[in-house]
Formats: sequence, C-alpha cells, structure tokens
Amino acid sequence: MIKPDHWIRAWAASGGVEPFSPEQVNSASYDLRVGDDWICPTRDPEDFRSSSVKLFPGEVVLASSLEYVRIPRDVACDLKLKSTLGRLWINHSLAGWCDPGFQGNITLELQNLGPEPFVLNAGRRIAQLIFIGMESEPDHAYGEPGSSSHYQGQTGTTRARD
Repeated sequence: MIKPDHWIRAWAASGGVEPFSPEQVNSASYDLRVGDDWICPTRDPEDFRSSSVKLFPGEVVLASSLEYVRIPRDVACDLKLKSTLGRLWINHSLAGWCDPGFQGNITLELQNLGPEPFVLNAGRRIAQLIFIGMESEPDHAYGEPGSSSHYQGQTGTTRARD
C-alpha cells in the first residue's frame, strides 16, 4: 500500500529525511529538491561549480537530491520526476527505485529532451518519493550483509560503482 501524508510527516519528522520541510509533504509523496552537485560526461567539471546548470538539448547530467533519506526496512520507494519538469521536456527515466533500508542522497539522471537549453537551479523541487509498504520485511535490506548494495550512505552525486 502507498503511504499517506500523515505517515510521511511522521517518518520525516523522526529523522527519515534531512533537511525536513513540512511544505514538501504531499498527500501520497514527499518532494525532493535538487542539490548543487553536478556531473556531466560531455563537459569539463569546472563548468559545474555553481548553484545552477544549463542543460543543452540532448544533454544528460547526474545530480543529487538535496535531501538525505533513510528508507525504513519495511518500505520501498518509487522516485518520479515532478510533472512540471516533464512538461518542460526534462526526463528522468533511467532509474528511480529505492530499496528498503537505503540511506543517502539520491542520484538523479536528468536529460533535456526539449529543443531549447534548460537552466536547472539548485533547491528546485525536482522529484517525488512515493512510499510503498511491503507485506513483510525482506531477509536482507539494502546495506545489510548479504545484500548487493553499492550506494548505501552515498552523499552528493555518485558515479556508477561496479
């Protein structure tokens, strides 16, 4: 079952997300903001030392959520791009799942599908976490011994780890 706003507020207020802002709670999701840590495979890293990034048509950038999340052991999360960004031709369809027990900043894979450059400013609400209650806890949650976790505790934008 998808968790409602009162569950999200209790989770967030108990340390589930830092920083926590009650204004980011929706009826069935929590808004995440984009941080100011950018990685682009086609440009010099020095181009990304600011609180905004200009994303050119067809270009892809890795970014990070401003928020650090702690997903409970009995909950999984689906990450969806805010619909306003989709209507501005920004795409985040490459990944978007948080396993039970995950902790860290969430890395976002963003692509400009539109015909014009798009300026992405740090602090903008970019995605929503939807919390799905599991029937029971898993044998091995993310980050625990026996799991194949690569990104537990990640901070900032994180490149792929094999």
